[in-house]
Amino acid sequence: MLEGIKAVGFDLDGTFLKTHVDYSRLNMADRMVLESHGLPFDEIYSREYIKRPRYPIRQWLESHGRGDEFPSISREIDEAFTQVEIEYVDEAVPYPGSRECLSELRGMGIRTGLLTRGSLRYAELALAITGTRDGFDAVMGRDHSSYDNAKPSPVAMRELAELLGVDPGEILYVGDNVTDYMSAHDAGAMFAGVLTGRGDRDMWRETDPDIIVLENAGRCVDLFRS
Repeated sequence: MLEGIKAVGFDLDGTFLKTHVDYSRLNMADRMVLESHGLPFDEIYSREYIKRPRYPIRQWLESHGRGDEFPSISREIDEAFTQVEIEYVDEAVPYPGSRECLSELRGMGIRTGLLTRGSLRYAELALAITGTRDGFDAVMGRDHSSYDNAKPSPVAMRELAELLGVDPGEILYVGDNVTDYMSAHDAGAMFAGVLTGRGDRDMWRETDPDIIVLENAGRCVDLFRS
């Protein structure tokens, strides 16, 4: 089943670590920044997105002669997101098996990476607090390159593969929601869904009946044992 897999990537929240993030505040952070600059949030995001991209802001600013403001506003939104993410970061704990699977995977010659829509600062802090950072060969946040390259974009998975020194098709990515699946699947990576976060068996079955379902991220080592 896992022939040719040389690396395992993990999502952070709800997958590798149990974390406390105020997602209702996180979901409002970009609105608050935009409105503080006099930008019409509801006009900019007049349609629904799986995850709100940043390019509609740039397009609105450019169409109103304010394109030079985009970099600073984008950075301000990123910082607002990060402040929400790190507020309760000291409550982060690994799910059962998360810590242990890293050393076992490495013992098998499998490289390990972490890819999150959270910021790199948040990810590094959460891993440091839980004592799990040294178990990863690469850690990547939404701010690795362009914000719009973050999950669910397949670009994120390709960038993780580059950091790990493998091809996307040589990665098994483990996550807890559909955006994780989309990024992995569209980049040609293998995907396994866990039951510790937002995804349940019905959701995974409806998303793709061929998805590997794991009780928790640590159980990914069973796939290599078999």
